[in-house]
Amino acid sequence: MPEVKKWAMDVRMSFKKTGMAKFISHLDTVRCITRAMKRANVPIWFTEGFNPHAFLTFAMPLSLGFESLCETVDFRLMEKVDLKELAERVNNALPVDITVKEIYIPEMSPNDIRWAEYKIIFNNPDKLLLEKAESILSADEIFVMKKGKQGRKKVEKEVNIKEHIKSFELTEDDGKLILDTVLSSGTSININPMLLIGALVKDTETDEQDVDIIKVQSYTENMDEFK
Repeated sequence: MPEVKKWAMDVRMSFKKTGMAKFISHLDTVRCITRAMKRANVPIWFTEGFNPHAFLTFAMPLSLGFESLCETVDFRLMEKVDLKELAERVNNALPVDITVKEIYIPEMSPNDIRWAEYKIIFNNPDKLLLEKAESILSADEIFVMKKGKQGRKKVEKEVNIKEHIKSFELTEDDGKLILDTVLSSGTSININPMLLIGALVKDTETDEQDVDIIKVQSYTENMDEFK
């Protein structure tokens, strides 16, 4: 029986995915980071078995079209290395708009994530959206149609997402409407910002696709930064 190779370090890399990189799918992001680590000669641990591959675990995969300042990926190293120097090497091997912030020893599990902070920018809000956004967000209930599964069958059901909005703040800047909000996030409950956007632009002439969405930070139940 072949000997199982033991890794030396569990580490986490935080990175930003901005600009044109928001159009890179999650699967392509995985491939991109894997190639960058190979070019940077990262002593990454590979899974055992017939199809070995780099062991990468992303906390919460980012939706296509979203930017993020707080993405993380966990991996294992076969030997102990200087993590600051390693971050520089990986960063130099990555394409423009994907930027390593830090590589560090993780303090928390991805299962600890409960909230995510977003900055949502409506680039061309119409007058009706400007007038009603505050009242919608302040209402006791915000019902949306959310996709889910019933057994093997995909279904849509109406859900109230109000309880999954921890906080919000609206501001206007140079004709744009900016919503800073904290939404439920995690493996058990995850609220896609597009659900909230859809509720806000309903019955208005604002294009829900003419919106910039930036994930700012992930938090635990007690609103500690995920690290």
